[in-house]
Amino acid sequence: MIAGGQSELEIITPEMYPKQTEIAEHPAKRKVVCAGRRAGKTTLAAVMAIDHMLDGRRVLLASTTQEQSDAFWDKAKAWLAPVIEAGIVGKNEARRILTFGTTGRIRVKTGRDADVLRGDFADFLVLDECALLDPKAWDEVAAPMLADNDGDAMFISTPRRRNWFHGLYLRGVGDTGDGRWHSWHFTSHDNPHLSAPALAEITHDMTSEAYRQEIMAEFLEGEGAVFRNIAACLTAPETTPAEHAGHHIVAGCDWARQADYSAFSLVCRDCRVEVARDRFNQIDYHVQVARLKALCDKWTVATILAETNSIGTPVLEMLQRLGLPVRGFETTASSKPPLIESLALAFEREECRWQADPVWTGELEAYERKVSATTGRSQYSAPEGGHDDTVMARALAWQACDRSPTGGIFV
Repeated sequence: MIAGGQSELEIITPEMYPKQTEIAEHPAKRKVVCAGRRAGKTTLAAVMAIDHMLDGRRVLLASTTQEQSDAFWDKAKAWLAPVIEAGIVGKNEARRILTFGTTGRIRVKTGRDADVLRGDFADFLVLDECALLDPKAWDEVAAPMLADNDGDAMFISTPRRRNWFHGLYLRGVGDTGDGRWHSWHFTSHDNPHLSAPALAEITHDMTSEAYRQEIMAEFLEGEGAVFRNIAACLTAPETTPAEHAGHHIVAGCDWARQADYSAFSLVCRDCRVEVARDRFNQIDYHVQVARLKALCDKWTVATILAETNSIGTPVLEMLQRLGLPVRGFETTASSKPPLIESLALAFEREECRWQADPVWTGELEAYERKVSATTGRSQYSAPEGGHDDTVMARALAWQACDRSPTGGIFV
């Protein structure tokens, strides 16, 4: 209800179903919503946008297509029609802006280019169908925009294979820290308001792959996927150091650079099984070193292989002074392909059992191979905007596991 003259005007928005309500009421500052077509993503965004505007907050929605932004704009206008007609909420059709009071605002923009967001500001940002947006829209433009007021963001999309949106989704799944990020997944079938005839209409002539992506909201395998047979290898049991007493335990370490994560993978060379792992970010180097030492002391690690590109010589020397059996691996254009290919082959042949974890598995599934047009060499990396820390940690652990610790691979 909003006061209007001598009476109160009622705004009627659709009743949200439980999944939508859960998302709207969740306290996370960064909400990642992966959902099928017609699952209610736009309705959810419009209802939340109106609530934020009426609370005096500035809302910005950016969508990749005119059709998508029109759908949001039309819903918001229709639900706010009584207060727009009463002059309580202002409307600028040309600029697609709704205003309430002195600070409340909803603005709708369209465009795939990150520049569409430049020069604007928001307390609540919605990136609609953001799997189709340039990753720079968030990293370089939107995230800094929200920094001044610690604003909120919601990323909503149907997946487009395992691109940068997949990375955002994994971030929300794997956030075990302060809870700023959280992810949700639901299919078109989860929308109780979507009729069977409507669902049949949008699925008509869909291939099975399109159905999995568009309706079931599955992150399909990337075009240049590197790792196969992943599920068959995720069978490592819960174990203890006592069960591996006297065995040769190795560790692969990929250290964080700025926004990346540090990841440690420990593997028993005798049993060919991953026994422990760790992943974290935004922790001081001294704390990271202490965390690694505690893990290695617990498992009596005999060999540690750490990527020198990220760890740096000073940290490597710090670890060595602590008595840790650490050696460096310099990742280059020539050394990385055989490192990754060795791990990929281990998955193909089921030579090692690995622990199951949605984030670690997601990074394996998303990992890509591209061929350089100039050199013809294979280039391996996470998709743009994604992370590959856990892949590198496991590749280094496997390298240490598969080679003699006195071999020539270490520096």
